[in-house]
Amino acid sequence: MATSVTQTTTMSMSQDTDPNPNSNSVSTMLKLGSPLDNIDRHQPDHPDSSPTPAVFDISPEAALHLLCLNIERLGAYFAQESAGTDELHAHGSKPRDHHDTPAEDELKVKSVGLHVKNSSGSVDPARATEEAIQMAILAKKFLSKKVPPIPLNEYLLRLHRYCPMSTAVYLAASVYISKMTLVENVLRVLPKNMHRLVLAGVWVASKALEDLSYPHSRVAKVGGVSEQELSKLEISFCFLADFELRVDAQMLMNEALRPQNNLG
Repeated sequence: MATSVTQTTTMSMSQDTDPNPNSNSVSTMLKLGSPLDNIDRHQPDHPDSSPTPAVFDISPEAALHLLCLNIERLGAYFAQESAGTDELHAHGSKPRDHHDTPAEDELKVKSVGLHVKNSSGSVDPARATEEAIQMAILAKKFLSKKVPPIPLNEYLLRLHRYCPMSTAVYLAASVYISKMTLVENVLRVLPKNMHRLVLAGVWVASKALEDLSYPHSRVAKVGGVSEQELSKLEISFCFLADFELRVDAQMLMNEALRPQNNLG
């Protein structure tokens, strides 16, 4: 798939992955103070200038840290939003202000996001509801039966240790997840789905942006899922993202700055 951002990382294709992430000492890169401390000097003085070249001054480790921060913030945000919702809508495809009946204009906005607006500009409410349910079903595929015992930052460290990716891949995964949660509202980040969500996001981003990718079996083993499960997560993620996987440097930089700003 063609894309406007390609930043290939050097990959080790060894299949000797260690199933125990604690067998060796792991990096403490997710305990950095501020991942953007070293790129502030690259920001342009002119307000109309673009800050995008600085995005690739961010190290992959710092980008991984930013991805972790964003997912954890989204998890905390949706933990409050999900209170009192039913089981299906707790995972997406429902206006976030679930206490109020959505106005007609709001329905149109959500329907466009779910791609149910026809060429005449009208909206089919029945189709909107059907596709919303389909999106919620796809979102449920990321749910684990229990909250994974490994913290998200340690899980990401494991992924980076055995399948290191580039800065672009980590930030693109964050872009995809931010869009499907905050813009399209087809998914909510929860403790039971965030690990599989980042696994699928990073895997999809690596395929979209990199010239080379790790073997499917290796990523599945490192991620703690079966190869069949990884394939299902990948396909579901692509549908939830509407296969809109193209990103540019400006989008990546905006995502890098997201943890410093308010959600939305």
